[in-house]
Amino acid sequence: MTTLFDIAGVQARIFNLPNRPPFMIAVDLAEVYGTVTKALNQAVSRNAVRFPEDFMFTLTEDEIDALRSQSVTAKAISMKVRYEPKVFTHAGAYAISAVLKTDTAAQVSVVVHRAFAAMEQQVIADMQFTLRKVHIEASQRRIRYLVIQGTQANMPFDQIRLLGSYSGPKLAQALRECLHLGLIDQLPPGTPDAIQADLFANG
Repeated sequence: MTTLFDIAGVQARIFNLPNRPPFMIAVDLAEVYGTVTKALNQAVSRNAVRFPEDFMFTLTEDEIDALRSQSVTAKAISMKVRYEPKVFTHAGAYAISAVLKTDTAAQVSVVVHRAFAAMEQQVIADMQFTLRKVHIEASQRRIRYLVIQGTQANMPFDQIRLLGSYSGPKLAQALRECLHLGLIDQLPPGTPDAIQADLFANG
């Protein structure tokens, strides 16, 4: 039997909630594995030792409400978790294949694993992007602060540059931003003629 679900189809059934790992609802997982929820739950119950808390957990009422609120199919979500609030993490969803006795279990487990892995990789990529953005913004704030303070104190260009160990072009870019934002109204003394020409030429 060929599974009807590809990686994207499984990913559409993976949910995220604050302080919880990504998970799949038992009803969805049973459908993906080509069985019914009752059979899935029976298989899990018979093999409870294989499903510790980091493999399977029970949603709280608040989490169920949060899940409904984030879904465009809130009514469907409500029906899925009303009587079956147990959900499965990546490890738990993958472990299902070992306890189900269906022809498609081995095949589907690969799709399930890849769907979770792709989502987790995207989460990591998003976090890395956010961290880089925060780092860049912090760096920009610091150099702008030095430019403002240095200019107000009438520090020469090279002294401001050395305070932050910045290159000439980087400090020139900060000067351009500060001028554009109206944070300074003059260049520090000793700003190289080439940089002055470039700054005023590009506004």
